[in-house]
Amino acid sequence: MDGIKLAEYIFKTLRQREQNIVDSLSAGNVQSMEDYKYFMGELSALRSLQQDLRETLQMDDIDE
Repeated sequence: MDGIKLAEYIFKTLRQREQNIVDSLSAGNVQSMEDYKYFMGELSALRSLQQDLRETLQMDDIDE
């Protein structure tokens, strides 16, 4: 698996996980404030990972 395919797979997985959380929040599947905070923390982490990966790939493009 080359780097581009790996990055695409990681982005796809992160987006799917993010969408699952958003769907759970939208459907009202949050039972407590602790659950809500947990989901929001997960969303923050997923979005941060996506941004870090984007920046890393852009730096790699610049170096080439």
